[in-house]
Amino acid sequence: MDSRSQARVSDLPAEVSGSTPARRRRRRMPILIAAALLFVLLTAVAVTYLAGGFHEDGRFAAEPPACATVEASLPLLGTDYDAKQTGANNCELLYPPDHPDYIPHPKINIQLYVATPRREDAPDAASRLLKDLGTSFQPLPGIGEEAYVRNRDVFFRVSNLVVGVVVYPLQDSSDEQVHAFAADLADRLATT
Repeated sequence: MDSRSQARVSDLPAEVSGSTPARRRRRRMPILIAAALLFVLLTAVAVTYLAGGFHEDGRFAAEPPACATVEASLPLLGTDYDAKQTGANNCELLYPPDHPDYIPHPKINIQLYVATPRREDAPDAASRLLKDLGTSFQPLPGIGEEAYVRNRDVFFRVSNLVVGVVVYPLQDSSDEQVHAFAADLADRLATT
């Protein structure tokens, strides 16, 4: 058969081929509607992502009051400390004035910081802060969701709250007591 003599559907009149312009529009309409809906859906997802809608904010919107937060855990340090709230929401632990080694300077300082990132989960941002402390900090299991220790200082996180327990030289609490204090404080923070 000659290629010129083969009949093509497009060569047939519209009434015979079954393809009128109205029918073609009706077949294209669902495809156009689906494409428009897909575009709207993808735009909504992109806007939500850029606005941080898929990120976890963490459990803490603000730092809890430092001294009130640590008060219940203080007996685990084995020494009677006076807690003094500072303006930066730190809690300084000092010997009481009647202690034989009293000086008006803290022996332990507890610092609280809420990680509030822009483009990532808040707990991930808090974790990154801890990992950025440096190689001199070693992982310390069993305290909070993540903890590190250097010398006697302990830094840990509960969700997006980073807590630093900075221990100054010449204080009475042992390493085990400081770790027990930090673990108890982390447990209390996890249940608030």
